[in-house]
Amino acid sequence: MISLKKTQQQTRDLINRGFDRHIRLAVTGLSGAGKTALITGMLEQVLNGYDAKQLAFWQVKHSGRLLGSRLIENRDWSTPRFAYEEAVKVLTSAHPSWPSSTRDVSEIRFEIKYQPRSGLAKHLMDERRLVVELVDYPGEWLLDLPLLQSHYGAWSAQQNQLNQQGERANHFASWYQQAQSQLENGPVSDTTLRELAQGYQQALKSAQAAGFYNLQPGRHLLPGQLEGAPVLAFFPWPFSDQNATQFEHLKRVFERYKEQVIKPFYKNHFQGFNRQVILVDVLTALEQGKARFDELIETLTGLLNSFEYGENALLRRIISPAIDKVALVASKVDHVGPDGQQALNQLLAEMLRRSRQHFQFERIEHELFAVAGIATSTAGRLSDGTVVLDGYLKGNQKVRIGAPAVPTQLPNADQWQQGFEFPQFVPHFSAADSPLPHIRLDQLLEFLLGDKLK
Repeated sequence: MISLKKTQQQTRDLINRGFDRHIRLAVTGLSGAGKTALITGMLEQVLNGYDAKQLAFWQVKHSGRLLGSRLIENRDWSTPRFAYEEAVKVLTSAHPSWPSSTRDVSEIRFEIKYQPRSGLAKHLMDERRLVVELVDYPGEWLLDLPLLQSHYGAWSAQQNQLNQQGERANHFASWYQQAQSQLENGPVSDTTLRELAQGYQQALKSAQAAGFYNLQPGRHLLPGQLEGAPVLAFFPWPFSDQNATQFEHLKRVFERYKEQVIKPFYKNHFQGFNRQVILVDVLTALEQGKARFDELIETLTGLLNSFEYGENALLRRIISPAIDKVALVASKVDHVGPDGQQALNQLLAEMLRRSRQHFQFERIEHELFAVAGIATSTAGRLSDGTVVLDGYLKGNQKVRIGAPAVPTQLPNADQWQQGFEFPQFVPHFSAADSPLPHIRLDQLLEFLLGDKLK
């Protein structure tokens, strides 16, 4: 019976894909960008969309054609399900907190039932259905895609130069001292190599915690199911002289990593995406100063250049789906006021100017958004015109804070000298607040799904 049910669902999936009623929507971003909150917020709005009152820009809802939405069984039983119910439970518990962040690939599927308003379907059907697969995956994994075009010696030299300059060197100095000391006298045991790989992994995590973005290999930061796997037991060769037995061993592991980790992820997951959301935590980068902010821009540019996009015609989708829409999203906009949200959108446009020019040249449809998947503050205006934000800080402390300013362009020297600081609001909800509040998720939903719900 279960097998028959699964076969019937697979048949419906094929029909939906063939008639352009299936979307595989991927959400990614570097750690801390708010992926889990965004996906939870999107599901909250879609699954409660029939009764929701804050979806004015989602046309299928605004026009009264939305008949309902529901979660359905995942197509791939080998991929973990996105923990939506657990996330809502954590957000609305007696002591609300943010749900656990993305550690590995996860998926969740939902189905939207609606009344068609255009095309042949309007005359032949009272209702249609759109199946959406939401895929959550760590953006750090995309940082490894450039490794496919590199070899171990060149990658090692590049990482050594990067890791031994500026403030970043503070996080890698002790590892380089240890690695050089243990490797300079010739071959060492496999145990020592594994220990050095683990040490390098810890150095990467230390640099990440300090706000650095351009860190490789990405799976050292978020190994997922590969935690402790031999294929992760490599690190940059710490010497300029590359004529050593241990160098050749690490080179072989590096090549296996490319073949057994990077390529399979790209082929099994990434090439199947139809639409992509890329989250960017601009506010945290501003707080961390110019060096980190500039590194985020370079990292995002490299990450976006790693994507392969193409025209997503119907036949092409059936044979080899490709991304045809990209949403570039500044997250956590509930930490600034309405004017700051608009400024944040403009600033993100400046940060991604080079990548957007590439999208335009390739005729890839894309838009920029400033969004809060889960809004933890409420904006207001005092009698003197001051914009304020009401919310809660850690410790259940209710506060009213003047809305901080956000530059509309890349900050100048004076602005960097002055610095930036934004409130760190936390969830303060109960089950009665569902669907949880958001900011501009309806605009994002319309861009991502609107053309399939006509």
